[in-house]
Amino acid sequence: MKKHSLLLLVAVTILISSNAQALPRFALLRGEANCLRCHVNPTGGQMRSEEGQSFAINDLAMWKRGDKYSGQISDGLRIGGDFRDQFLYFSQKSPLYGFTQSDSNIQKLTKRGDTTSRTTSFHAMSLALEIDFQATKTLSGFFRYDPLNTNNPSEGWAMLHFVHSSGELIQSGDVVTNAYVKFGAFLPAFGIRFDDHTVYVRGGTASLSSFVPAGFFWTPGYRDVGVEFGTTLFDHINIIAGAFNGQESSIKTQNFSTDPSNNKAFCFSITSSGEIIEDMLAGEIGVSRYMHNHSDQNNLPANLVLTGLHFSLRAGPVTILNEYDFGENVAVSGHRNSSSTPVVPKASGLCSEAAIRISKGFDALFRYENFKEVNASGATTNQVESRIMIGAQWFPLRFLEVRPEFRIAMTSSPNLDDKTFTNDFTENTFLLQTHVFF
Repeated sequence: MKKHSLLLLVAVTILISSNAQALPRFALLRGEANCLRCHVNPTGGQMRSEEGQSFAINDLAMWKRGDKYSGQISDGLRIGGDFRDQFLYFSQKSPLYGFTQSDSNIQKLTKRGDTTSRTTSFHAMSLALEIDFQATKTLSGFFRYDPLNTNNPSEGWAMLHFVHSSGELIQSGDVVTNAYVKFGAFLPAFGIRFDDHTVYVRGGTASLSSFVPAGFFWTPGYRDVGVEFGTTLFDHINIIAGAFNGQESSIKTQNFSTDPSNNKAFCFSITSSGEIIEDMLAGEIGVSRYMHNHSDQNNLPANLVLTGLHFSLRAGPVTILNEYDFGENVAVSGHRNSSSTPVVPKASGLCSEAAIRISKGFDALFRYENFKEVNASGATTNQVESRIMIGAQWFPLRFLEVRPEFRIAMTSSPNLDDKTFTNDFTENTFLLQTHVFF
């Protein structure tokens, strides 16, 4: 029992860990879905730009102070940090079965009841240091290192804005307002950049004692080596396309992937956003696609195609983010102690998140998700999960976030010993996350 509890505790802490990401609803509050105004990364997340720092101080925090902060340590050099810690309480109810001997001496599986496992834990999630290099107005670089991310602790890239408002290379105009090329090791642009990587449309959950893992391959610290082109048209349409080595099926075995097959992965995203009614109604709609010709576990050709449809809306104090992803030969979240990521014939995931602005610096959060796999014969496998979340996000002071959440996850799967029985598992999780960023 002690060994089981220890394994459960380790799995849960991996499940609930989270990376620093952008919050797309904040962009919608400004009538857009462009992350470049607040982040040095055009696709969002991680270190904030000077305008992003100003937003965190003046618009995000509940109690504003007049102090300024830039992180500037010399000309063209800024530092930042992202530190997260978490307390969680976890409870999982699992069915308990046993074999009984019938009159005809045939063993029959019967349900004996349920068993519940509980645990509490403190968990250090992120200890990242970030550096932004600004060589010129249009040429920059970024480096991030997080020793707590043992799979991929480093990320680095360089970026050239060849169309820019400064006119250093090409002056931006009314049609093309921005264009850039980025190369290095980073996360490809796909879907909505939810700030919780455990949502099923991102990296999903880890394997628990009885739960089957669920979610796609965008796991914590996921990054691939490649090049990305992006442009903004008419100040409201964002187009991003990239070519990468493709490491979605081997993300646990190497930090920066190589591609011996020379079959490159391609990713693109098109998003349109803007205000519908000034200061009242704003929306975003987009599509993303990721493609890679790789091999499955049996070294058979498996052409991965993952498509994401996303739609977001902000009406007054309410913001809703929706994403539905579906694909074939998709790498999904596997057991964290596995050397490879399972590839399934078909999989789909849904995430819908609503935020209600209660007051400045305080939002109520609600989320619904589900994830489903389909096997080669077209039948739904035992990997069908759904989850709901009720929580809040509080920014009492600048650069400080406190987030309490309560989650209920449910799954049903056929019993391996007797297919006529269904295993019904339920997880209840309460977590309290503290986040310091600058």
